[in-house]
Amino acid sequence: MDLRDGDCRQIVAAASGKATGYRYGQVAGWLARADFAPPRNTTGTHRVWRHPSGRRVQLVDKGAGEMLPVYVKRAAKAIIDLGGCPE
Repeated sequence: MDLRDGDCRQIVAAASGKATGYRYGQVAGWLARADFAPPRNTTGTHRVWRHPSGRRVQLVDKGAGEMLPVYVKRAAKAIIDLGGCPE
């Protein structure tokens, strides 16, 4: 995994805090650096990122604007659970 220290600080903060103010591009970057494969189907607004372990994370990409905290928290917790960042 190619997650940087700054990424891990943000991921741990998002998983344990309010997880507000994040955009799709930022969370998608975390997933890409944590070895998740980008979505195969990019029609519609829902994107499913897949990890080689079989774990999947769904995000909603509505263009500009902030993501709902529930999606940010799910992505952050998946990365932590897979050992991408220590808690």
